[in-house]
Amino acid sequence: MSQTFESIFKDNIKRVHYQVDGLSSEKSHIQVVIWPTFSGLSDFEKGIADHIASLGFSATALDLYGIEHNPVEMEEKLATMGALLAEAEPLHALLSELTQSACDAIHGKTIVHVGFCLGGRLALEAGLHLHDSAGAASFHGLMSFFRAQSEEKANTKAKMLVLNGHQDSLVTEADAQEAKRYWTSLGMDFQFIDFSNTMHSFMLPSANNPDHGSQYNPQTAQRGYRYLANFLEEFV
Repeated sequence: MSQTFESIFKDNIKRVHYQVDGLSSEKSHIQVVIWPTFSGLSDFEKGIADHIASLGFSATALDLYGIEHNPVEMEEKLATMGALLAEAEPLHALLSELTQSACDAIHGKTIVHVGFCLGGRLALEAGLHLHDSAGAASFHGLMSFFRAQSEEKANTKAKMLVLNGHQDSLVTEADAQEAKRYWTSLGMDFQFIDFSNTMHSFMLPSANNPDHGSQYNPQTAQRGYRYLANFLEEFV
């Protein structure tokens, strides 16, 4: 692990995750770990955690960067994301550490990852590479996740759900097909849903930059919530 990665994401970083207990005794053993966008933990992810808890599941929205470390300017966000995704080994070590901190002192829990934009890719990374993960759901996440070094190292038991805008310029048809071929080669359980007339960041109410391919879509967002609820029910 490079010193640069440690200094950005590890050294002297204090994190406070947003954790909500599930409201159903039959579902609260499902621990949903929520990975944020490249802007870091915000009210959006906290709202997602509240919504998931209202369905009966336990949820933790992760503080990815640490208190007062969220990047603000676009250039800073892109640079921070680039450093995070540069190498597989330190990335996966951090994903494991943060997942453990989210599920600290929780035993016998079923862990499912959910993420948005950057967090969508991180959810897929965690589902594929962390063997205590039962599944992962990606909302407008990129398909450039690191592949496992071997089939034996892949968490092939994880279920994958990808919710993708068909007009998302950041996910090409080739990217989508390659991800499907990869999961198929591992014999994994996956669903890949394309939403018509939908761009990147379709779940984010603040997304309003269609000229650059990013736009909130309330109809698609509602469909996304329903797909997520059905997906989580599979783990009960």
